[in-house]
Amino acid sequence: MRLGIDVGGTNTDAVLLTDEGRLLAVAKQPTSSDILSGIREAVRNVLLEADVRQSRLEGIFIGTTHVLNAIHSRRELARTALIRISRQAAPLEPAIGWLSPLKPFIHSHHFIKSGNGYHGMKSGELELQLPQFMEAVHAGEIESVCIVGAYSPMYEQEELCIKHLLNARFPHLPVTVSHRLGSIGFIERENAALLNAILSKVIRKALEGLSAIFKELSIYCPYWLIQNNGSLMPIEEAIEYPVLTIGSGIANSMRGAAVLSGYRDCIAVDFGGSTIDVGLVKNGLPVETIRHSSLLGASLGIPMPSFISLPIGGGSVVKEGGADIRTGQTIAHDLEKHAVAWGGKTWTVTDSFLKLYPDAFLSGQDHFRHLGQLDEDACQRVIESVLTAVKDTIEQLTVHEEKLPIVLVGGGSPLLNDRLFGRYRKVINPAGYHICNAIGACFAHVSEQVDKVYWLREQTKEEVIEGAVAAAREAVIWKGAKPGSVRIAYVEEYPFDYLQGEVLRVRTKAIGELEMKS
Repeated sequence: MRLGIDVGGTNTDAVLLTDEGRLLAVAKQPTSSDILSGIREAVRNVLLEADVRQSRLEGIFIGTTHVLNAIHSRRELARTALIRISRQAAPLEPAIGWLSPLKPFIHSHHFIKSGNGYHGMKSGELELQLPQFMEAVHAGEIESVCIVGAYSPMYEQEELCIKHLLNARFPHLPVTVSHRLGSIGFIERENAALLNAILSKVIRKALEGLSAIFKELSIYCPYWLIQNNGSLMPIEEAIEYPVLTIGSGIANSMRGAAVLSGYRDCIAVDFGGSTIDVGLVKNGLPVETIRHSSLLGASLGIPMPSFISLPIGGGSVVKEGGADIRTGQTIAHDLEKHAVAWGGKTWTVTDSFLKLYPDAFLSGQDHFRHLGQLDEDACQRVIESVLTAVKDTIEQLTVHEEKLPIVLVGGGSPLLNDRLFGRYRKVINPAGYHICNAIGACFAHVSEQVDKVYWLREQTKEEVIEGAVAAAREAVIWKGAKPGSVRIAYVEEYPFDYLQGEVLRVRTKAIGELEMKS
């Protein structure tokens, strides 16, 4: 059996499925501030409902917005030192494009003279003279380190050398190396590596708590996190690269929409309490974007689901008089306590829909009589505003696409059902929409991506590409994929005509189904 867990901003869902995909039990809990107590109760309840022994679990699949929420709330973030390795010190300040609230977590940045150039090593050993840096680590001022080499996409040895030196002196200090998180673009690679290092504390604390919960519940099977591209991430890898989990929630939603609807190609619209996320699904998988991936204004250059997030959800607050929606202001956690439909005093997007469409969900509940105080025309304007935003977002994602079906998921999705009209081929709200993310997690695949720059000196282009494909295939099997299920999702090559000599960047990705071991 498979246990799927999704920790959302409002609720924590747990589902129990057989290995063939049959749903046995569902549990839903409000997401706790520490996320852990909510997970504990959801897992305990789903096992009680199914009445199964913990020993029958073969794997646990977890998607969470916890890391993303930590960025927004700026909680549990690590004070990080940046070490740059280049031929000469650059005047470029770190954190290009970052919002100011995150910048204080960059403790300091340091320069090390590189022995590398475009054509390889030019000198001997690295000049590691960082006495102030070492003193700051000893004093506890630095909680994480980020190492960025200017030439590391081609020559990663210097980054690895410094990482090993630091690990030897400070074995518990998290160290991020940039060549594992990006390619040729220096700013994007540094941004991704810096953010990853800043997130090192929050992910370690969360995963330590998860291990304690599973031990407390006598659960001893393997467990994985879902990463941005919708694939499984071993816990050891998640600890090293937490930045690769920031998009796991929407990735699970998109995969779950494909599973529940049966559509391999579709637009997934996830109507949550705080946001509406719209994403593109192809061949049953979230479509990836790398070139234009960003977070809070900072370019990252890491794989992310191709989606657009609207700052509107079921718990979004409507201004007095119904003139506008207060984007970013939500009572999603306390909707049934403070919203007008439940006798509260806060006018929300959900109230506006229920005023005009009281049977959208929870039909038969008489407490919707409180909605009589709301103006019908104002509610209609709110609904039209939400629908226009969703339709415009769908158009942005499908400029060059055929007319795809729209799959509505998330707790608020019944509010949209039958009200998205026009040229869309089909709009459906499948059964299980409210647990879509947890189901999507259970169907995650195993993947490995190779993105590296090569000199064509001693190898032909064909040999380089063949080696990259073989490396991706071997890595995905090592991660646990069934050998017979592995396929190459894509192979892309980018020659660099502006550099002297023949230089080639190769991107390839291997995908496979997880081999469950009883």
